[in-house]
Amino acid sequence: MRRIRKALLLAFLTLLYSNSIALADPPGIVTGTQNLLQAATTWLLLIIPTACACAIGWHAFCKQLNEGDPAQSAMHSRAMKNALIAGAIGVSAVGIVKAVLAFYSS
Repeated sequence: MRRIRKALLLAFLTLLYSNSIALADPPGIVTGTQNLLQAATTWLLLIIPTACACAIGWHAFCKQLNEGDPAQSAMHSRAMKNALIAGAIGVSAVGIVKAVLAFYSS
């Protein structure tokens, strides 16, 4: 029993100390994918709020041009609320991706 434990310990220590691959640089596809995701999330953080603001502005403009129809006014108010919620979800999703990518950066 002692011999087996010693042999397992020796094998474990040999594998632990001889594994220099774990300390090497990550493969090119990993760093390339990481750079791609960082660039894409940067663009998304610019595009999502801009598109959300344009949608809200458009519906506010349409609501202002409304001739007093309460159904149309409610529809545009609901569309502005939905655009704001969609923008918040999009920015939150990008934030989560950026937080995950932060673990891989050195």
